[in-house]
Amino acid sequence: PMYVRHEIRRAVRVPVELVCADWDEPVRLETADLSPRGCFVPSRLLMEQGTPVVVSFRIGTGGEEWTVFGEVSRVASWRRRTDPHEAGMGVRFVGTRPWDRIRIRERLRGVPPPLPRRRPPPLPDRSFARA
Repeated sequence: PMYVRHEIRRAVRVPVELVCADWDEPVRLETADLSPRGCFVPSRLLMEQGTPVVVSFRIGTGGEEWTVFGEVSRVASWRRRTDPHEAGMGVRFVGTRPWDRIRIRERLRGVPPPLPRRRPPPLPDRSFARA
């Protein structure tokens, strides 16, 4: 089945605290993008897809703190320098109230979506043999 995005992601670096049953204490990370329905968190510390999490964050200085339930919806592991994406996890917010989504959307108004990542240049073709 094809994934349909319900919200525009916004390119915003927001400090987040992630809590899950596998960790003894909250882990502080930073988002690469955020929408009222989820976020992408770059990290080499990855959880399995489907892992329930609690995410706490503030948008901007002095903004209210949101604490929402979520689940890891996507895991991107970085294996090679030439990989076109950074390692991290997509977290889908679960059970957020419509009013909270409206308020988050308002806080993100005017922030542009993330730019597509440029792929690194291809490695030189070394398939030919030198005599």
